Amino acid sequence: MSDDELYTLLGAELLGEGVGLSPEDEEEQRRFGKQWFADKHRDLQRKICHHEGIRPFLGTSGSDRVIDAAAIAELLTDDFGPTSVIVAVLIARIGLGAFCQNAPAPR
Repeated sequence: MSDDELYTLLGAELLGEGVGLSPEDEEEQRRFGKQWFADKHRDLQRKICHHEGIRPFLGTSGSDRVIDAAAIAELLTDDFGPTSVIVAVLIARIGLGAFCQNAPAPR
């Protein structure tokens, strides 16, 4: 899936509407998914980037992103349920090193 497709799926999950039937629905879901991800960026950094189970993955290469996504999804499951996998894939595509750059300290 492309990033846009993942954002659309994320938006559909968060809005509770399932996959949209029209292009307008999909565009609304994609915008919502992107905005939600942007709004949660700092909170996600706090949760992920300083976690002892994730820190070993910070230097992984692009070929290791499936492992990164699995580790991230496992960490996020309690807070985000089924959407944790979508969020984890988006973060892994960015790359943990890039995503965690300038991560705020956990609260």
